[in-house]
Amino acid sequence: MANIFSIGQSALTVAQAGVNTAAHNIANAATPGYNRQTVVQVAGQAGAQAAATVGMGAQVAEVKRNYSSFLGTQLLSTQSQQSQLEVQYGQIQQIDNMMADSSVGVAPALQDFFNTLQNVSTAPADATLRQSVLFSAESVTTRFKDMSNQLDEIGQGVNSQIESSVQDLNSAAQHLVGLNQAIVNAKGMPGSQSNDLLDQRDQVLRDLSKVVKISVNEQDDQVNVFIGNGQPLVTGSTAHQFKTQPSKTDSGRLEVVQDFGNQAGAPLSSQQPVGGALGGLLAFRDQTLAPAQNALGLVAIGLASGINAQQVKGYDQTGVAGKPLFDLPPVGVAASSSNQGVASLGAELGDISKLTASDFTFRLAGDQYQLLRSPDQQIVASSANADEVLAASAEQGFTLELSGELKAGDSFLIRPTAHAARGIGVALQNGRDLALASAETAAAGDSDNLRQMIGQQNAKTLNGGTSSIQSAYGQLVGRIGSQTRELQLTSQSASQINAQTETALQNASGVNLDEEATDLMRYQQAYQAAGKVMQMAQQLFSTVLDMGR
Repeated sequence: MANIFSIGQSALTVAQAGVNTAAHNIANAATPGYNRQTVVQVAGQAGAQAAATVGMGAQVAEVKRNYSSFLGTQLLSTQSQQSQLEVQYGQIQQIDNMMADSSVGVAPALQDFFNTLQNVSTAPADATLRQSVLFSAESVTTRFKDMSNQLDEIGQGVNSQIESSVQDLNSAAQHLVGLNQAIVNAKGMPGSQSNDLLDQRDQVLRDLSKVVKISVNEQDDQVNVFIGNGQPLVTGSTAHQFKTQPSKTDSGRLEVVQDFGNQAGAPLSSQQPVGGALGGLLAFRDQTLAPAQNALGLVAIGLASGINAQQVKGYDQTGVAGKPLFDLPPVGVAASSSNQGVASLGAELGDISKLTASDFTFRLAGDQYQLLRSPDQQIVASSANADEVLAASAEQGFTLELSGELKAGDSFLIRPTAHAARGIGVALQNGRDLALASAETAAAGDSDNLRQMIGQQNAKTLNGGTSSIQSAYGQLVGRIGSQTRELQLTSQSASQINAQTETALQNASGVNLDEEATDLMRYQQAYQAAGKVMQMAQQLFSTVLDMGR
């Protein structure tokens, strides 16, 4: 009789577990990261009775978490890719929209400047027309400065978002450490259930994959998380913190480094598989923003250098040799804040046809002096003789001069074109100082030098003699437009792939309310049937008692 009671009781227990689990699934159908749970029941251990073996009911072996680790890992990858491309696209749209705006773009102002030069050629002695050239020159330099300032503002916005991403990174690391410990504790307690904690941990990993690309491995019920080139973020019960700090050669540029307390690790780079929103920000800054700033500066240098070179060949209205029309800032050179030596490095523009929209690093690596091109750090020149490397800079469109002693590990950042658009200005104040004539004692109406100035509009003086001022700016606009369209398409494609992966994971692991409703009815029927077994056992027991009276 006791067997019937215990069998009925086990049936009630299993059915109750099924009802509870189905109800739990229904309650969490909309919970982010929740995975469907299923009761796994097994037959109770059979017992011998007389000559037969009689079953002993059922028991709950486990409440299984329905989770596809394959799809879960795939989703981490697709989410990281989507997030990176989405951020890159959102950032580059700002530049694309700015360059498409005729009220901000440089092209209309450039055209107006050369149109004004054309106008003055009809009456070179006219003071009003001469002064209009200076007004137009002021206008074009203002456009350069305005666009450069907007690019700087975009860079400041990138810095703010990088800081926010690093905060998210560190917060997720702390959360994962807490969940790791909670899961270990839960699995160490008999009868404790860790499924919901596992769901929470996987959801944190998914959220983290939107910030950076991560690799995850599980050890002793804890996850270890790595980013970039294998930098640890979480190892068991330890969260490894990251921080932002100004670049050693550019205080306006934030770097992301691992925080070791008294020292910091190597900065994360767009050349590494950083991924996620943080990787998108680094890639945009290195592959789009900095080249755009440099390319804009290259156009400004092309305009100023071309016009200035022609201006000093001519003579103004008083017969005095011409002076430069435009001012340009000095070539940007910044010493690393970690330099140990006392060396200083100077730079000047050289053959502008050899200039590119690249930054350079001059350094002493061991006993080798090196000149490297950014952002891929390609070695342009390397030698134990500093003079050989310094001389090689001429082939890049600038010249370098080193003074003082350089220590191993010391470096300098050289930005030949980056500051030109921001710093270009007009040097002349009076139209009579325009050197339009080609001879000191020019005849009336002599404007041969002016015609040479006008020719600078289409003279192929940039990019190895293949681009004019106008075409170089057009190439910049076209390149940004092309990158924008490419990122739009790849971002849309990544979004579709990620959505498909999410759907596949939801189908494999998510809650289907129709199925849960069916399971709920099935467990309800089993519960009622188990109740009938208990009722029958009670009746049999009463019958036996009555027989003894």
